[in-house]
Formats: sequence, C-alpha cells, structure tokens
Amino acid sequence: MFCKHDLERLLAVDAAPAVSIFLPTHIAGRDIRQDVIRLRNLISKAQDELCEKHGLRRPDAEAFLKPASDLLEQGEFWRHMDRGLAVFLARGVSAIHRVPVELPEEVTINSRFTLRPLLPLLADDGTFMILAVTAGRARLFSATRNGIAEEDADLPRGVADIDAETDYDQNNRHSAPPARHADRTDRGGISMVKTHSFGDDPEELRKAHLIDYVGRVGARARDHLKPFHGPLVVVADEEIQGLLRKDTHLHGLMQGGVVTNPDALEAEELRRRAYAVVKPMFESTRRTAVERFNALYGDRSTAERTTTRAEEVMVAAREGRVGVLLVAENDKVWGHFREDYHRAFPLHHEADGAIDLVEHAATETLLRGGEVHVVSKADLPSGASAAAILRF
Repeated sequence: MFCKHDLERLLAVDAAPAVSIFLPTHIAGRDIRQDVIRLRNLISKAQDELCEKHGLRRPDAEAFLKPASDLLEQGEFWRHMDRGLAVFLARGVSAIHRVPVELPEEVTINSRFTLRPLLPLLADDGTFMILAVTAGRARLFSATRNGIAEEDADLPRGVADIDAETDYDQNNRHSAPPARHADRTDRGGISMVKTHSFGDDPEELRKAHLIDYVGRVGARARDHLKPFHGPLVVVADEEIQGLLRKDTHLHGLMQGGVVTNPDALEAEELRRRAYAVVKPMFESTRRTAVERFNALYGDRSTAERTTTRAEEVMVAAREGRVGVLLVAENDKVWGHFREDYHRAFPLHHEADGAIDLVEHAATETLLRGGEVHVVSKADLPSGASAAAILRF
C-alpha cells in the first residue's frame, strides 16, 4: 500500500533530476503487453528529456533509468499488476509502486518528485483495507472505490499450518493446544500451548486450531497496518468474524463487515462488497468537510479562517496552518515559490521550474496532520481549485 511513510520518503528527496513516471495498467489479459510498450515509450521520453534539458549524456541517462528499464524484462512483475504503476527515480533512489487507482500516462522531471496522481490514495476518504480470511488462507488487500491490490503481508497460510506445528503426543492424535489467544511470541503470532487433551472430540480440536490461526492472522495484519490509519473491512464467515473482533484489536476495524466466504469471490466483487461498507463513512466525512468550509466561507465573521487562492493555500500549508484542505480532482495551478519572500506566485501556464501549487499544498497538509479531501470541482467556490480551512 502507498501510505504516508512512502510520501515522507519521496518528499525528502531534493536532488534534481527527480523522475516521476505514471501509467495506467491492466490486471490481466493481453493488454498487459501494451502496458510494457507504454512504459518503454515513457522511459524513452524520460531519456530524451534528461539529455536535452538536464545535460546528461545518453549512457548516463540510460543508467539513471535502469531500475525502470529492468521492469520491461520481468514477466513475473507484470503478472501481478493493478490499475496503476508509479515509478520514482533519483540519484540513489528507486521506488516502484503498483496502486489500486488508475493513473495518467505521463513523465515529469523536476527538482522533486510529482505526487499529485497518488493523492486519491492519501486523502482521508481514499484508501481502505480488506482482510479476507477463511480456514484455508488469509489475504490482505488495499483498495479504493475504483481498484484493489493484494498486499504482501506474510499472513499465515491456513489452519493446516497450525496443525502441522502443534507439538502433541504422537500416541494421542486428539492432543492439541487449548483455546488461548493472547500469548505473544517473537514470531508475531500466538504461542502454541503443548499437549492439552480434548479426548475424542474433533470439534474441540478444530476450534482450538482455528482460534490459534485467527490470532496469528490478526497479529500479523496489525503489524502490517501500523502505518495505515484508515478503515479495515473484514470479509469472512460468521465464526471467523467473531474471533477477529473478540481478540485481535485491529485498528480501524469497521463494525459492519462482509459475512461470506471470500474465496468464492473474485477480487473485484470483494472490493465492491467491502466498499459498500465504507462508502457511507467516506461520503459523510467528505460531505461534512465541504459543509464546514461553506459555513465558514459564507459567514463574514469567520471567512478569514478560509482561503481559496492556491498561492495562499500553499503557503499556509507549509506553515502548518491548514486543518482541512479540499482539492478539485485533476486540477493543477502552476506557480513558483520564493523562499526569500516566503510567497507563492501563480502562473497562467506550466513553465520551466514551475510547481503545482495545489499538489504541494496537499502534501504539506498531509505531512502536518491535516485532512485532505479530493472533491468535485462543483463542490468548490467558482473558479477555485483548492479550498482550505485554516487552523489559525
């Protein structure tokens, strides 16, 4: 998942040239071949620009872009795609992200990485997580209203693994760990308590192993989700739902999960059902932010706590004064920021060295603990690309 930690790492890079490559991708099918061709074309475009505008020799430009070029020959990489691919390259830095949101097909080279296309993943009503669990396997997904991608979370593979690990008396096949689920181990799961006989009751044995397995799933998922602060939807049968909610203390766990067998669902159907759970919360959060801004903006006594001028929004965000930021999807406002004046100056069009003031305002707001919501242009005052509620 692309999260705030990744944002901070990329924003810390301040070494021109910084290359950002985005392209929409296909999850499966013959169109994947076209994705490879499109990436090759974008790399070629980046090479030309590095040579013509940034003074690199052709061999140096090729070496600079080698982490991206290497992907062209990695068949296995392309068999596990999602809706978008983002590649960030600078001297000593290489970051590749497959994301569950469709990205534009573009290359930008500047003194810093471009992150605007990833804002829908970072907004407060952007990404949610799905934990899909059966007795046979557990999977964790990051998702948005438009896409889904499986996480590499190293979750336990199933109850069968618990059964294989159990240290029991070989002369008593009904020996198993008791129903305990809070003894942490360094392995990130639940400790196996040795040799407690359940007599001839296979149902008790099944329950004990299921409790142990679900506890391990919860512990691993909790560790993996530490950087994430959004909602989590559990998709599982009623018994596993109950165990996860009782003992695993998962952050952001939605009360209304999806009670079904997730293995019977395709990934897109899994996303659709889970999104139905978080959608009311997302819409309510976004609507509340818009209504709050409008109330302050429309009242003469409180209007000074708001601003819609992109240059003012960006400066306020850098100062940590933006508490809530609304940005119009895909709108850009080009400009320059002058450190000596501590002011931003908007431009009528993109120019060399220009930055997207809206993108910078959004990333600065996120880094300083503010809320960011991607909204419709119609939700903002006429002509505005961003609207902020100021903390002070």
